[in-house]
Amino acid sequence: MRESSEHTEIMVIGAGIVGLACAWHLQRQGFEVTLVDPEPPGAAASSGNAGLLANFAIEPLAQPAIWRQAPGLVLSPHSPFHLRWRHLPGLAPWLWRFMQRANRRSAAQATQILSELLTPSVNDWLTIFDDLEDNGTLLQQRGSLCFYLSAKGWRKAQAELSERERFGVNQQRLDAKALAELEPALEGLARGGILFPDACHVSDPLTLAQRLAERLQSRGVHLVRAKALGLASHGGRIDIDTDRGPWQAEKVVIAAGTWSRPLALACGDRIPLISERGYHLEFPTARGLVSRPCSPGEYAFYLTPMQGRLRIAGTVELGHNDDPINSRRLDYIRRHAESLFGPLGEPSHTWLGLRPSLPDSLPVIGPATALPGVSYAFGHGHLGLTLAATTGRLLAASIKGEAPAWLAACGAGRFR
Repeated sequence: MRESSEHTEIMVIGAGIVGLACAWHLQRQGFEVTLVDPEPPGAAASSGNAGLLANFAIEPLAQPAIWRQAPGLVLSPHSPFHLRWRHLPGLAPWLWRFMQRANRRSAAQATQILSELLTPSVNDWLTIFDDLEDNGTLLQQRGSLCFYLSAKGWRKAQAELSERERFGVNQQRLDAKALAELEPALEGLARGGILFPDACHVSDPLTLAQRLAERLQSRGVHLVRAKALGLASHGGRIDIDTDRGPWQAEKVVIAAGTWSRPLALACGDRIPLISERGYHLEFPTARGLVSRPCSPGEYAFYLTPMQGRLRIAGTVELGHNDDPINSRRLDYIRRHAESLFGPLGEPSHTWLGLRPSLPDSLPVIGPATALPGVSYAFGHGHLGLTLAATTGRLLAASIKGEAPAWLAACGAGRFR
């Protein structure tokens, strides 16, 4: 242990895609930035997502319809949702908050804020990709497709489509013939679908994180392999205790994903953050199956073409961070995908990751309520990759006192 503290102007805790984007914006604003993470950049949840920039996903998960859907979601063996029942006592407070939000008023408020966040999300990412000098290999601008296998699913999609239309989301209804023309693998499978032409996908999320980290380092951002253990205010600065020794910073940004909760608690904020356990399988022999992210709406996963393989990612499992991988979740993904497209070959990679999720489907972006100098950027749920660039821009604006008024809805104080 060092006797004296290392010093930085701004420390960003967390080198996932959100932390990296925050560091990018802060460095562009002229701040000296240090990134701290025990793992390499993008190694956790940022590496295994579906790769989709889902700028259309303005509906929060807590909707009034969840009250009638909940029994089927929880009890059906064919559900895309799974609850590890032995952890129910610990999850119950979060689930109660979630169900309290499942009303028209709360859902409408969350939709409005998600629209504010998502509308600029692709353009914010384009700014970063321009800086990375991407030649079109990482960012794929081909849109995204959601298709529906049953008449019931297609009818339900119409109501969601109408709600997105109210917020100006660019989307196109497609009949079965148009779907097959766009993606031949879908011929004969679906009743209809919705194309989101402005959506994009990243052909390798881990490579994106690595390239962004390299660009930051080339501009003087320090990357430190250490785990932040706690924070405290001291003399107008922030003391950060890490497993590699003490640090001191003028300001701190907590962007540690699912590991942000104890750090926020040390700052005086009790944030109801849990981990949604998400899974993926990758199939190299099926890499040409689809040309853009495609989701069967009834099954709640995405098939995304990646560099040299097809990634199928999705489902939700609530449990404990340390639980082992649930092979039944992987079986769910493979079984349903192969029921649609036939044998996909042997998977080259299986993955479990932890999505940091809050009951109102909104992230926490902005200052801590009780520890001056500390800001938050976490809790993005399924939208971490999509909202990373926008979060970084808004976080930097917040630190400079220039955040838009509506961002207060994403503040930590909403949980008091």
